[in-house]
Amino acid sequence: MNRPAPLAGANARFRLSDYRLFLLLAVLQLPVILYLYSQWQNAEQQQLQLGRQLEQQQRSQQRQLGRIGQRLGQLQAELGQLSAVGQRLVRDYDLVDELPLQRLDANPLQRPFNGFAGLHLALTQVSEQTRAYGMTLAALESLLLSLHINEITQIQGHPVPGGSRMSSTFGQRRDPFTGRTRWHRGLDFTGKLGQPIAATATGVVSVVEQHPDFGGLVEINHGQGWTTRYAHLDTQLVQVGERVDKGQYVALMGRTGRATGVHLHYEVLKGNKQLDPARFLPN
Repeated sequence: MNRPAPLAGANARFRLSDYRLFLLLAVLQLPVILYLYSQWQNAEQQQLQLGRQLEQQQRSQQRQLGRIGQRLGQLQAELGQLSAVGQRLVRDYDLVDELPLQRLDANPLQRPFNGFAGLHLALTQVSEQTRAYGMTLAALESLLLSLHINEITQIQGHPVPGGSRMSSTFGQRRDPFTGRTRWHRGLDFTGKLGQPIAATATGVVSVVEQHPDFGGLVEINHGQGWTTRYAHLDTQLVQVGERVDKGQYVALMGRTGRATGVHLHYEVLKGNKQLDPARFLPN
C-alpha cells in the first residue's frame, strides 16, 4: 500500500498557496514601493534643484561682492584724492581750522547691514557725501587759487628797486629828438648804466628782443590782458617763456634804441591800450 501519496498532494497545495500569498503580498506592496520610489525621485529632484539654486546664489553673491569691492576701490580712490586736496589747501593756504566744510559721516559704514541691499545703500550714501565734499573742496581750491593768482599778478611796484627819478611822465610831451609834441606811452626813469630792473608783478616773459626804437626790450604777460614793458635795456636777464616773480630782476638799465641817455622806459598795457603806469606805482 502507498500511503504517502496524499502527503505529496498536500505539499503541492501548500506550495501553491504560499506562492499565491507571495503574489498577493507583492501586489499589495507594489503601490507602497512605487510611492516610495516616486518620493525618492522627488527628493532627488528637489536636491538637484536646491543645489542649482545654491549655485546660482553663490554666483550672485560673488557678483555682488565683486561690485561692492569695485565700489569700495572707487570710494577709496576718491577719499585719497580728497585727502590730497585737503592737505594741499592746508599747506598752501594755511587752512587748518578755517575750512568751512562738514566732515564725511562714517556712520553709514559702521552700522549693521541687512544684506547686500543695506550695504549698497550705505555705500551710495557715503559715495554721494564724498562727491559733494569733493566738489566743495574743488570749488574752494579754485576760488583760492584765483584769488592768489589775482594777488600775485596784480601790477603794483616800482620797476627800479630802491626808486629812481622820473624824467618823463605819461601823455603829451615834447619829443627830445624832433622837438615836436608827441604822445609818450609810458614813464621814463633815470639811473645808472647796469642798474637792476625788476618785474612789477608775477608773470611769464613774452618778448625778449632788440627793437629799433625801444632797443633792448622785455615784455611780461601777467594774464587777463595785462602786460608790462621794459625798454632801452643794456642787458636782458630772462628768456621768453620764463616765469618771473614780482620783484625779480629781469634786466639791467641801458641806453639802447632811440634814447638820449641812460634810462628805463616803462609801460603798462591792458590789451593793446597803454595806461598811465603812475597808477600802479607804490604810494
